[in-house]
Amino acid sequence: MKDSHKEIFDNGFYIFDELLNEENIDNLLKKMADARTFSADLFTSENEYNHMQKNHFDCNPTTDFNFLNKFSDDLRFIEENTAIKGLITEFLGDDYEIVIKKLVCGVPKSWLPEWVKIKIDGVNVANLGPYIKQKYRDITYFRGIDFHQDIIDYPKGKTDLDPSTFLTLYVYLHDVGIYDSPLHVIPKSHQFGATLFPHKFDKLTGHNFCYKGDNGQKMVCTDRVLTGKLGYTAIWHNCTIHGTRPIDHESDKFRISLRYLIGKSNSNSQKTLIDEVNSKINGDLQPVETRQDLDGAAKPIIKGKLNI
Repeated sequence: MKDSHKEIFDNGFYIFDELLNEENIDNLLKKMADARTFSADLFTSENEYNHMQKNHFDCNPTTDFNFLNKFSDDLRFIEENTAIKGLITEFLGDDYEIVIKKLVCGVPKSWLPEWVKIKIDGVNVANLGPYIKQKYRDITYFRGIDFHQDIIDYPKGKTDLDPSTFLTLYVYLHDVGIYDSPLHVIPKSHQFGATLFPHKFDKLTGHNFCYKGDNGQKMVCTDRVLTGKLGYTAIWHNCTIHGTRPIDHESDKFRISLRYLIGKSNSNSQKTLIDEVNSKINGDLQPVETRQDLDGAAKPIIKGKLNI
């Protein structure tokens, strides 16, 4: 078995050995900076929010309303990368489908209006979309996301594709150090399948946790912090738990990354590696419900400290 296959089978994620081409990323970043000003000016006013934002639905990119649609040609060096495309094909088949790709922006505290700080205080998933001007919601903006699975957005019936076949491809477009809101990934956490968010963790010492499944399973685990240079790329199973703390430093420095959600085509009836991975998972892979932290308007009703 290849090392990459073993990593995904055993740990639920894999970090690619080679960094993506730095010159291509620099060129992409320059074009993005020309197309969007990343600053506090992205935020709407409190008055506009109170009058216009009755719920928190539809505040994120879609396949049509998506900042990355301007950069299709510029993304080919990622999407056609031999190592990336080869691994996805081995797991999902050569007719895999990109469910959605989007730009993700980690926002520094210096951008936040005071009223937004109050709104997101203690929120486990500080998705800032509802507080961003509507025309700029073609990017996902966040400030810390508690441990979660990417299947959280795809309960049964949300998509035609089978969410249990989804892989997430994540690419850092900036250098990401320990204070730049790096991803934290929990190895082996996919083995319990889809569990209800907020997930059940007991903090032990350091980076150690006890993760509790919905069916009484327990796992002592250590989170892995993904820091690296621009071009750092990782891929994980849709049930692999991961998250990130808010950007720590007091500056205007932000980080942007690419996030692809990729699934096995319904037309592919052949067994692929993702089916072998799923056959070893002891838990739900077709959840009807994925979270209990939101009300009927998709506004947070559960608050607490980040587990991370």
